[in-house]
Amino acid sequence: MASERAYRRATLAAALTLLTACGGGSLRPFPLTDPLWRDPDQRTFEQEPEEYYSPFVWDATNQTVFRPISRFFAVDPAGEAVNVNALDEVPDSSWFVNRIGRHGLSPAEAADGPCNIKAPDVLGPWIIKAAKPNGFNPGFFMKASDGRRYLTKFDGVTEGPRPTAADIIAPRLAHAAGYFVPCNHVVHFDRSILRIDPKAKSESKGGDKVAMTEKDLDQVLSKAIRLPDGRYRASVSLFIEGKPLGPWKYEGRRADDPNDVIDHQDRRELRGLEVFAAWLGWTDTREQNTMGTFVKQGAGGYVRHYLLDVGNCFGSLWEPPMLGRRIGHSYYLDIPYITEDLVTFGTIKRPWDDSRFGPTGRTFGYYDVEHFDPEVFRSGYPNPAFVRKSERDSAWMARIIARFGQEHLRSVLKRAELAPELEARLLSVLIGRRKKLLERYLTRLSPLAWPELLPAGPSSHLCLEDVAVTTGVAPLASRSYATQAWATTKLEPVPVVAGRAERGHFVCLSLPKVAGANPRSPRYLVVDVVAKTEGKAATLPARVHLYHLGGRDYRVVGLERPYTDSPPRG
Repeated sequence: MASERAYRRATLAAALTLLTACGGGSLRPFPLTDPLWRDPDQRTFEQEPEEYYSPFVWDATNQTVFRPISRFFAVDPAGEAVNVNALDEVPDSSWFVNRIGRHGLSPAEAADGPCNIKAPDVLGPWIIKAAKPNGFNPGFFMKASDGRRYLTKFDGVTEGPRPTAADIIAPRLAHAAGYFVPCNHVVHFDRSILRIDPKAKSESKGGDKVAMTEKDLDQVLSKAIRLPDGRYRASVSLFIEGKPLGPWKYEGRRADDPNDVIDHQDRRELRGLEVFAAWLGWTDTREQNTMGTFVKQGAGGYVRHYLLDVGNCFGSLWEPPMLGRRIGHSYYLDIPYITEDLVTFGTIKRPWDDSRFGPTGRTFGYYDVEHFDPEVFRSGYPNPAFVRKSERDSAWMARIIARFGQEHLRSVLKRAELAPELEARLLSVLIGRRKKLLERYLTRLSPLAWPELLPAGPSSHLCLEDVAVTTGVAPLASRSYATQAWATTKLEPVPVVAGRAERGHFVCLSLPKVAGANPRSPRYLVVDVVAKTEGKAATLPARVHLYHLGGRDYRVVGLERPYTDSPPRG
């Protein structure tokens, strides 16, 4: 097993790293093969991994204090993400599946998210198996009349329906983006459908397991929103597939998972997750809010990686207000900010200083557009994958977020069953923060994506989608495109016509022919396309790598987004 794992690690890392290491340096030709779209990390194995327990206090202390110190003294440049294919995208895996970013989704599909079943019947009965009456988010585990098991959570008494709305909306957006998440529904039910299983357990204030009573249920329901007709509002979360193995980490690998061959902090879907979290104001992105499960297949299984518990999105409140206003802008314990404030006697103006509740008051609290800066968003405490995020990782996630149109967001928000004024406010903030994210991350590295070849008479056209135009970040009327091309691995300049806009948001150009190219002797071709908007700085090039096989036969084998506008070097 060890030799097989080493081989897989070497081949996968070599294939993926080669394709991403070319950005801006000397030319390393891409092989004449199709881009890798599926990471074979769902191969089954027999030995079930051990369950992992993640202590919150230790993780928070380690990531806040010890890890920053070790990073300061370590020679460990972050480098680029490893699991990136030839087109600067992330292959499907047990961590991530391309959905709206590559294939597109209808608004209805986005709203369904991971749910292929309806919410449990609110006529019941629901058999309560265990309860958690204490803490900020009380709830219980129950078995519904459909025979399935659910975690039921309530809103609490301070933030209106924000917690359950976040529990419904955020997983659907994360699923559409590509992550594995549970299926959550909002429900309104009458207490009369609840039955306490005789073996049900509750949790005492001291954390001990005790027999559950009606008093425990009263305590849980006392922290729920109750409608005028007496029903309770809650979110129900269907148990995820597979045997729970505990959280997965944002760094390192599992020693007992032979498919886990890439350091988690170097996975692009985990680095880029910070941009997604910034959009939603999801600050609680710690490892305790993840879950690995062992998914059985035949005699073996594989580990699948879920995101859980996104209930603090959209403006979760912290007390006192001086702390609450900082959340999302700084870590809980942000030593650089504290040091600066001590040295300057607090004279530096911070973005949260004048932050106040929006028009929905405590429901969406400080979640707004005006104080949102995509570059300075912070999770609760440092996340080891986020701190290694590169510009390319951020731009990748921005291209995915660009696919969420207003109709997608409206359809998803409907599933939370909010009052019209709350739904309208949340929609406007999501749209506003999305606009800021796209303006930041689609205007430096190239926003040109998804190269395709189209026959055009005796030649072929290379077309790329201009995502900045698609999303309105760049107006089509003032958009132009400059092109350059080089032939063979010696990078001999060849003339190429400038790209022109076609089909609304594509740029297309006629590919030059390379002397001597034929199917038995393909010739290398590199094309740079630079998007420009009148009156603004040009973006950096999209560098497309192709093989010319003669006539109008070409193959696209790679797409880079260099950090400079320097031509490729041979």
